[in-house]
Amino acid sequence: MRLPPLNSLKAFEATVRLGGFTSAADELGVSPAAVSMQVKKAEEFLGKTLFRRTHNSLLLTDAGRSYYPAIAEALMGISTVTDQLLETEARSRIVISTIQSLAEIWVVPAVSRFRKHYPGTGIELRIEPDPVDLLRTQADIRITYESHLYPQHSSVPMFRDTAYPYCTRDFYNRYIAKGGIAAVPDNLLIHTDWGEQYASHPTWAGWFRAEGVAKTPDMRKGLRAGGAAVAFALAVQGAGIALVPKFLTDAKPDKDQFTFPARRGLPLPYDYFAITPRTDAATAAGQRERLVKKMLNELVPASP
Repeated sequence: MRLPPLNSLKAFEATVRLGGFTSAADELGVSPAAVSMQVKKAEEFLGKTLFRRTHNSLLLTDAGRSYYPAIAEALMGISTVTDQLLETEARSRIVISTIQSLAEIWVVPAVSRFRKHYPGTGIELRIEPDPVDLLRTQADIRITYESHLYPQHSSVPMFRDTAYPYCTRDFYNRYIAKGGIAAVPDNLLIHTDWGEQYASHPTWAGWFRAEGVAKTPDMRKGLRAGGAAVAFALAVQGAGIALVPKFLTDAKPDKDQFTFPARRGLPLPYDYFAITPRTDAATAAGQRERLVKKMLNELVPASP
């Protein structure tokens, strides 16, 4: 089978369809010179001139006019079949998008439970920050904190949590046992960055106010963690003390090595949510959509 390089065919087809090297270059993401070079490669392979080049325009030669329809049809056919294969592959599995803090402790166990009942159903688990374009990325379920970024979709509240001070027992004995949490140096306080979308979240300054302690931590000296799961991991390593949502600490298998050095917790202002894209009634009745609902049942507790 004698075939010219695919890139040269793409360059030729785009140049004819769009009317020039510059427009073809914009579509293909290369320079006009690169497009021109690829067209020349096709001409060298064929031993024919495909364009008559003038100062202001490109004109197809007789060879170019006879070659273009077949090339355009072939590339369109390849594109169509490729889209169909990618769509089939993408829709043959359930795609779950989640924030990092919920992935390992909440979502992974739910996926494991689901797979015991439906071992033949593929699952793709994505860890990504908000917001996520659920329709463009073809995500079936989004697990996240609060739902205000997804007003156009369906949302189901999962649970609301409370953040408590959390540290290792060794850290407690060294820094807290005698003087309380107020005695912990600012450089050992772990601060959670909940992201630019949120402002009303648990902070050490808020915790000290609730305790009636006149202390405003200097955040520049402390550790700043990008998310509750990272703050929790730092506390587990003994790097400091963090305000950790209780669902994270409840899942720790070796709880006896850690402690809540204070009874006061700060309630999170919002629920965690499971978000699902809105679908029409006909689509929602399919077998795959029923599996998505089964997966959703594993993720959402019966009694939030």
